[in-house]
Amino acid sequence: MQPHYIARQHAHARQRLLEDARRCGSVSDACRRHRVSRKTFYKWKARYDGTVTSLMDRSRRPKSHPRQLTVQENELIKRVLKAKTVTDKHGKKRAPGLHRLHWILRVRHGFKRSVGALYKALQRLGHYAPAKRRRRRKYKRYERPWPGANVQIDVMYLDPIPGEDPLVLKPEFQYTAIDEHSRLQYAAIYDEISVYNSLRFLRDALDFFQRRQIRVDQVQTDHGVEFTFAMQPQITKEHPFERELRKEGIARKLTPIGKPHLQGKVERVHRVDEDEFHSLRRFRSSRERKRAFAAYLRRYNHQRPHGSLDWRSPIQHLEAWRQQQQSVTCV
Repeated sequence: MQPHYIARQHAHARQRLLEDARRCGSVSDACRRHRVSRKTFYKWKARYDGTVTSLMDRSRRPKSHPRQLTVQENELIKRVLKAKTVTDKHGKKRAPGLHRLHWILRVRHGFKRSVGALYKALQRLGHYAPAKRRRRRKYKRYERPWPGANVQIDVMYLDPIPGEDPLVLKPEFQYTAIDEHSRLQYAAIYDEISVYNSLRFLRDALDFFQRRQIRVDQVQTDHGVEFTFAMQPQITKEHPFERELRKEGIARKLTPIGKPHLQGKVERVHRVDEDEFHSLRRFRSSRERKRAFAAYLRRYNHQRPHGSLDWRSPIQHLEAWRQQQQSVTCV
């Protein structure tokens, strides 16, 4: 909105336009001199009542808001947001994202409004702080054409759990394999990062995908020593992890150093696991965490809707792809 003194300056300029037209007797000459159209001239002439105030800009705010959320809809948003907001073990409150909250409202509560309307409602509730503008790299989202075309594997550090001695903390690590097409995830927790655990995890992951009729064509990892000896030129023998892939006839892919976004899908799923499982609970033993994590993985693969999969679970997306392939084959 313009400051008041600028609005009055514009009003005085319009008054001079009307006076010039009256004085010279030619609307066209006055409009040409002031560089305005005849349509604009007659607009201000019809509004002019002899005072400068009548020539000032009026508010363009609409008199009615037919698309404004009702009181019931605002209360529904507050209630669902409160129910879905959880407090993690560090005392930080975690609310569902905008699109996930919109999906919950639309599917489970019959919410008819758009994502933009929900975003503005959350802004009015103070849910979103003013965003800081920053330059982002633009990455192109992609999806592999079939299940097993590429499987990303990586390791995530977990918060340690006290052992038999409360003063001794046992570090643990989560190995994760995710299919880039279906986002199907297999993960396991080990007490150390080692070549032996990497090899054991690879065999278990291949068995996991094979039981779901997914043939793994390629495995992608970073340059960690648990996956390759590429960064240790003094070691000339073949890494056991790569030897196992060669025996299984699976292609090998290493991401360039310093480019973690090329492992984006497994990095993203690590963040999901942290937000929706690891940060929400404290565990008294490693066995308790592994048992709870197995239940979480079943929910992740079979029930959790994924925005990138058109709000289907990985298993549902996999079944939809198979049905599509069958229909194409039949035709």
